[in-house]
Amino acid sequence: MAIPPVDASGGRAAMDPRRVGAYVLPGDPTWLRRTLSVYYPLLDDLVVPVPDGARGWTGRRLPVEECLDIVRDVDARGIVRLVHGSWVDPRDPLGAETRQRQAAVDALAGTDWVVQVDGDELLPSADLLVHAMDRADARQVDAVELPMRVVFRRTRRARYEVVQSDGAPHLEYPGPVLVRPSARLRSTRRPEGSVLRLVVPGDTSLQAVRPPEQGETREDLPVDVGSLVHNSWGRTPREILAKIRSWGHANDIHRYRFYLAVWLPTPMTWRLLRNFHPLVGELWPRLDKVAD
Repeated sequence: MAIPPVDASGGRAAMDPRRVGAYVLPGDPTWLRRTLSVYYPLLDDLVVPVPDGARGWTGRRLPVEECLDIVRDVDARGIVRLVHGSWVDPRDPLGAETRQRQAAVDALAGTDWVVQVDGDELLPSADLLVHAMDRADARQVDAVELPMRVVFRRTRRARYEVVQSDGAPHLEYPGPVLVRPSARLRSTRRPEGSVLRLVVPGDTSLQAVRPPEQGETREDLPVDVGSLVHNSWGRTPREILAKIRSWGHANDIHRYRFYLAVWLPTPMTWRLLRNFHPLVGELWPRLDKVAD
C-alpha cells in the first residue's frame, strides 16, 4: 500500500480535508527543531502548554523560553498558540504530565486529529503520520500507536541502539502519537477508547508479541516505510541529568543509580547489558553498537 507523499510546501496538507493539530511540551529542546520540522507542514493548529514559572512536573525549572524560540522559528505560518497553566506535582509527576497533555489536547478541539509526537521522537517523514490517520479513519479508532527504535546512548563516534536478544531490530510503543481531540488521557498520552497499533511485519519485540489489550487492534505497516527513532536517552550526560530530574517517571525508578550504574558506563559495558529497561527490564533485551 503506497503512502501519499507530503509536499513540504504544504501541498498534501492543503488537499486533505482533515484539520490536523499538534502540541509541543516546552521542556526538551535537544531534538525539538528536527522533530517539529518534519510534521509541521501537516498542521493547521499548533499549541504549546506553557507551565507557570517554567516549572516542570517535579517543580524543577525547564528551558521553556529556549523551546518557545525553536517553535516560533519553525512556525513559518504563525499558527502557534500558547496555553498557560500550572502542572506541578512532585508526589505524582506522571499525573501532572497527563494533565498538561490533556490541557493541550482540549485546546485543539477544532481539529480532526492531534499529533502527540514528543520532542525526542524523530519521524522518518510526515507521510507516516498521513498513513496512520488514513488507517485510523478507515477503522474508526480513537488513537494510533507507531513503532519506535530506541537509541539508548550516543557518543561522538557511535550510538547504542536497543536490539532483540538475537540481534534483530527492536521496536517499542511508548504511547499513541495520534489521538482524537475528544480524547480523555488516562496516563501521560495514553487515552481511553480504541487504539490502532501499526506494527512492522515480523516484529518480535515484547509489546508486539503480547496479545492485544482490550480495545486494541493491530495492522501491519507497509514494507520499508520506516519507524520513529526515540532519542529519550540518546543525549549528553548533562542533558540526561536534566531529564531524569524533571521527567514524569522521576518517582518510579532509582534514577541516579540507573544513570551511574547503567547509562553512563554504556560505552564500556554495552555488550553485557541484558533486560535493562529501568521500569520493565525485558522491554530492552540488549544493545548493539552502530557507527554514527
